[in-house]
Amino acid sequence: MRLILSIIAIILWLVLGIFIKPCFDTKFNCGDDNSKAIIDEKKDDSASNIVSPAKKVAGPLLFNWNKAEAITGDGWDARRQALLNGLKDGEKLEITGLYRADEVKPPNFKNLGVSRANEIAKLFKPPLTDDRINLRGKLVNASEGEKTNMFKSAEFRNLKNTAAIKEIDDRTLIYFPFNSTNKLKDAEVEAYLNDVADRVKKSGERVRLTGHTDSMSSSESNNRLGQRRANIVKQYLISKGVSSSKVIAESKGETVPADGPYVDNRKSAANRRTELQIIK
Repeated sequence: MRLILSIIAIILWLVLGIFIKPCFDTKFNCGDDNSKAIIDEKKDDSASNIVSPAKKVAGPLLFNWNKAEAITGDGWDARRQALLNGLKDGEKLEITGLYRADEVKPPNFKNLGVSRANEIAKLFKPPLTDDRINLRGKLVNASEGEKTNMFKSAEFRNLKNTAAIKEIDDRTLIYFPFNSTNKLKDAEVEAYLNDVADRVKKSGERVRLTGHTDSMSSSESNNRLGQRRANIVKQYLISKGVSSSKVIAESKGETVPADGPYVDNRKSAANRRTELQIIK
């Protein structure tokens, strides 16, 4: 009898040991079906409280917060050479410096973006001269970590700069011969407008055309002449598949001279132009 009791005790010890040990290991009450869920939930909570450090940006051309100086790194020489190689005859290199609203305004520039563009321009001279470079500043939103880490802050674009077409900032100037109101016959202008037509047909953007004239005739006559010049460009875009509702054509006549309202060259060829802007 004593032997039987001993055997039963050993069996109970083995069986209970199997089930009781895991309960102590988990530190939860046995029989709690939600114990695994609670453990998993705690793991998730701890993971969500981990804050990842700001990702550091690498690149050939970087800047520091509130600073205009350009910092060149690995790959800059190749990037610079690629930009120079891509610059065709009759083109200017537009350098746009980006800036944030919270950054300081430098004393001698419109904004920190233009100051950064000016510093970048120094890296291209020589071989480029000032007349081959256009500087701009552009306001952008600040990103996390930029106040403590270097960041990218520049954009580049090639601008046409020929006798017939000149790109400046957000506009393109298309020049007309003296007293001209005929259809476009300039292959360069037509090729440029072909690209504009392809772009706006895909993007859904609109085009604003503003005709300008010199002051060789009356203001009424010049206003009509400016409108005809704007309409010439509009009709060409429509012929290339752009919807007429996407093109706005207007005239300023002689009222907006190319070099400002009070100059002696109001009869200059620079005033015989249509300005083209792509708008949203």
